[in-house]
Amino acid sequence: MYRGCSFAYAACARKGRPRHYGRITTAVGSVLALIGLLLTSASSAGADLLPTLSAIPDSPFPDGFDRVFTALWDESAAGAGIFVIALVAVFGLSMVPNIKDAMSRMNALIVTVLGVVMLAIGAIATFGAQDDADTLEAGFAQAAAGGLIPEAFTVSISFGWYLLVAGGVLAAIGGVLQLIARSDENALSD
Repeated sequence: MYRGCSFAYAACARKGRPRHYGRITTAVGSVLALIGLLLTSASSAGADLLPTLSAIPDSPFPDGFDRVFTALWDESAAGAGIFVIALVAVFGLSMVPNIKDAMSRMNALIVTVLGVVMLAIGAIATFGAQDDADTLEAGFAQAAAGGLIPEAFTVSISFGWYLLVAGGVLAAIGGVLQLIARSDENALSD
């Protein structure tokens, strides 16, 4: 009857408990988003020149690259705050006992919605970071054309921005998996 299934799945199915794979997915998504927030926001071979270029009066150059969280906060404090609150809530609901069972339907619905919010904020922030990187790259090109720096450097956003999006996607998928695992329950019965 359980041929081809893993031992954990077979034991869970025998006991009649819904599976908890969605909890694992949401927890992994939360951790990836947290790692993304802690990474440096961008990189460039010309990063060593930024403090010097930013010291020029009325310079549009930053003095360096911040962490993703700091860059997100500087761009939109409300967006960063909502993202962090959603991240903490998703992780917290993923760890609410009993971890071996699927989340309640209401918690799964909340996690799904928060995952979509994280995804939306992460995607918007990633596009904004890419625009900022393109602007800085154009600034390097102008500085090189004016003879301030030896060459025009490229700027690329860090993988941390993509981890924000991936964290939101995994949180939403984990919530949906938990909704499927408890499809026979009413969300308001808890």
